Amino acid sequence: MMNRSAARRHGKAQRRSESLGAPSFRGRKNVMRALALLAMAGLVGTGFLCVRLLQHSEEQPPEIEHPNQQTSDQVILPVYGPLRTEQEVAALRAREIELTDAMLHDFPDSAKAFALTGNLYYRHGDAIEATKLWNKALEMDPQQADLYGNMGWSSLKQGDLEEAIAHYRKALEIRPQFPEAYANIGRALMMAGRHEEAVEAIEKEIQISPGSSFAHFLLGQVLLQQKEYVRAKEHYEAALKVEPRHANAVYGLATVCAKLGQRDEAKQYSAHFRKLKTEARQDLKGRKADYDDFSETQKHAAITYINVGRMYRDHGQAARAEQLLKEAAGLDPNNVMSYLELASLYQVGRQPAKALQMHRRIVAIQPNSRICHFMIGILCAHFQQFEDAEEAFGRVIALAPKKSDGYRELARLYLKTGRKLPQARQLAEKALALEVNAANYFILGWACYATGDMKNASRLVEKAMALDPGNANYPRLYQLIQQRKAN
Repeated sequence: MMNRSAARRHGKAQRRSESLGAPSFRGRKNVMRALALLAMAGLVGTGFLCVRLLQHSEEQPPEIEHPNQQTSDQVILPVYGPLRTEQEVAALRAREIELTDAMLHDFPDSAKAFALTGNLYYRHGDAIEATKLWNKALEMDPQQADLYGNMGWSSLKQGDLEEAIAHYRKALEIRPQFPEAYANIGRALMMAGRHEEAVEAIEKEIQISPGSSFAHFLLGQVLLQQKEYVRAKEHYEAALKVEPRHANAVYGLATVCAKLGQRDEAKQYSAHFRKLKTEARQDLKGRKADYDDFSETQKHAAITYINVGRMYRDHGQAARAEQLLKEAAGLDPNNVMSYLELASLYQVGRQPAKALQMHRRIVAIQPNSRICHFMIGILCAHFQQFEDAEEAFGRVIALAPKKSDGYRELARLYLKTGRKLPQARQLAEKALALEVNAANYFILGWACYATGDMKNASRLVEKAMALDPGNANYPRLYQLIQQRKAN
């Protein structure tokens, strides 16, 4: 227990600390909205936008100004069991159609709404209706490379080779490095018997994406048909380097080795191919095909709810967006996108307790989500859950020891609470050594002030003010330093 004078000193230190760099949501609305715009394709976007938010966080952590909600608020999410019958699948698909039809009714001037609905119809097997909707979206916004890519793939699957080539070329006009466009042009040309043109197209794909197993395999196939066995072998081998279990590339190698008279290699590749096919059949037997199909339907439906929820959010209908995003979480509890979107919604709406709950759900699924640990640290610090905040910032440091933000925010936490001040200074020094910016100069200046080093404190805060003259916290601390020096 602290005695009264020590308690008073601690209280004063904490109040001074609270006045310097107290977190608020307002300055982070755009960044947190960006966080929630992760692309669904491959779910690769989580990484990109998380990095983007952490880059912004180097400037200053988000602030939380007088939240409307209490820490006891809980987000109640629906819980749905897995689909088990064809009737349940049909009902869910019907709900998706109703949802997108309502979206088109509510946003008839939105190209994005038509594009999303077209994607849904295509996934449900109605390529004709999907193409109509995509064309409508392109009438409204012709610069949508993804839609030309969708139509190219649809035409390719239907055997409309010239149409497929035309769509992919249009996609490339809009986005010159459109993924797999050249490869699929090459595939269409190969199917049309135009092998030399196919080679040229696929080689362009490899220039854009040298690590594409698909492009190397496809080029191997064309070269095999042209009887260029040595070159074909090189590209099959390149495909296997990227994807060692690419069974068709192994079969291609067995074929070209036989053509080249390399019998021992041909036998080895043939045996390897048979082994891979046997393993694939056993894997298929070990799974319930119907259940997998039902499960995929449910996961895709969740994505539909997320995308439509975004539409309503972007049009200012937060309550409707929240409802749809909750439905998405119920349909696929392991899809972190719904929680990211909800976290963004709650942070913009100044409901930090709910945002914290969503970030905690994400780290339960993705324990190495650095951005979510970072946000947990910020939010827990706001709610004075200091041990949880300390642990969260420790995770941020462990996940990215060469980035400064974890060190800086853990130092800030210690400074705000008046605890572990020598350690706070060490952390701030580490942050500045890693990245020179205004926020890191400020935190180290604050740490020097807290540990009685007024000379360095003054110098460091002056640097922070020079780099970011618009930040109101910096002159506030500078004034305290000058007052302490005067005394």
